[in-house]
Amino acid sequence: MSPIRQFLAWACALTPIGAMISSGVATASTPVLAWDGAKRLGVQCLVDPDRLPDRRKIQAALCDHVRTLAADEAPVPVVVLAPGDPGLIAADTAVLLVHANVQPGDGAKTGAEAPLLVFSLRVFRATAAPSELFSAAPRAVPLPGDLHTAGASPSFDAALQAALAETLPWRSRRTP
Repeated sequence: MSPIRQFLAWACALTPIGAMISSGVATASTPVLAWDGAKRLGVQCLVDPDRLPDRRKIQAALCDHVRTLAADEAPVPVVVLAPGDPGLIAADTAVLLVHANVQPGDGAKTGAEAPLLVFSLRVFRATAAPSELFSAAPRAVPLPGDLHTAGASPSFDAALQAALAETLPWRSRRTP
């Protein structure tokens, strides 16, 4: 190859390489398939252990509190779905599953007298292929005395808000 052709080849190759190097960081995200075409978000909660006194009351309060926070700026209606509700497998519904476990307070070992609420969130959609390998990181906070009162437990609300930000696309933090 002649020297002029080599020079032209390098000049043509350097232009796109220079553009890639000098441009800002390109961000790309693949939408989670569970949200494709969803017209409603259902919230389903499960609180363990079964033998826990007031388990159903805690479960209902937790679900209602999660629904309230998830509905903030939601582009779709957010509803609580009872166990066995046909909406759990409706084609247009994504379901936010909240799994919580109440660990008894044990002041001798941990110094915490209040029971501990350990919870995790994940999205399920019956009509979508599983597309997420991992969901929001599990969190543990002291069990709030009153889940119905907004702001009753700042640590619980902060943990729940953080989990929702990792799970719901309209709550996720945008990168600058």
